[in-house]
Amino acid sequence: MKSSYLFANKLRIHYLRWDTEEERRPVVMLHGLASNARIWELVGPVLAELGWSAIAPDVRGHGLTDKPDGDYGFETYRKDLLAVIDALNLDKPLLVGHSWGALIALDYAAQFPLGPRAPAGLILVDGGVMQLDDVPGTTWEETRERLTPPRLGGMPAGDFLRRITAWTSQWGSDERIPQIVLGNFEIAEDETIWPRLTFERHMQIVRAMWEFKTYDLIGRLRCPAMAVLAVPPQPRSERDEQFLELKERGVERARAVLPGLQVHWMQDSVHDIPLQYPAKLAELIAVFASQVG
Repeated sequence: MKSSYLFANKLRIHYLRWDTEEERRPVVMLHGLASNARIWELVGPVLAELGWSAIAPDVRGHGLTDKPDGDYGFETYRKDLLAVIDALNLDKPLLVGHSWGALIALDYAAQFPLGPRAPAGLILVDGGVMQLDDVPGTTWEETRERLTPPRLGGMPAGDFLRRITAWTSQWGSDERIPQIVLGNFEIAEDETIWPRLTFERHMQIVRAMWEFKTYDLIGRLRCPAMAVLAVPPQPRSERDEQFLELKERGVERARAVLPGLQVHWMQDSVHDIPLQYPAKLAELIAVFASQVG
């Protein structure tokens, strides 16, 4: 794994890269809201073993990338992504996005359907097929309350790691997972954690997600697309059931405007598929990448 920086769109952008000697189409992987590029740390090596070069940037305001003031809407992230693709000279990459990162990837693919910087294909990982206002009777106020992040700033890093370890231990024995999640935070001198994405910017992005018109953009796609969606294990909480219903309804609406959309339901999985089932996800990406050339 290579960790490096590039300067693009007036931004110092950190990215991870897994290279292969195979001359194949590159895969660009985008993390979700308040996450970081390390969420792909278990997927990238498997992709490289399968012969695909993979790049995972920390997007604006996240990870080790710059965190300037200003707009954090989708147009800004689209310009950042284009600048990264230009700077690395990636010809028709395959775009993979997780959660909110799937929306960034979808927005980019819809806005750049043609040309050398257009994606050859699009993979949406537990995101990108839903629209937040698609739930009957939902409001921005209810959505804002539901998506407001917990205030974890100031928690001792040791306490946070113990919580994360207990939560992820059921996925397997990979000891890297808690450290990957810890990468979402800075650790102060007193060993307390502080989110790398500020609360104000987080909520600015949530508002942009509320206004995002998923189905309009899916209808504008000109590249093959696949959705990889989590199906939580039983018994499910009421919130898990609602989220699953939203995804099922989203798939139905997405297929109405994009009949060729491939859908893979990842059984007994949580939202963070790249951490829980990295090898399975990498294999799905590799097969899809082969299909699009």
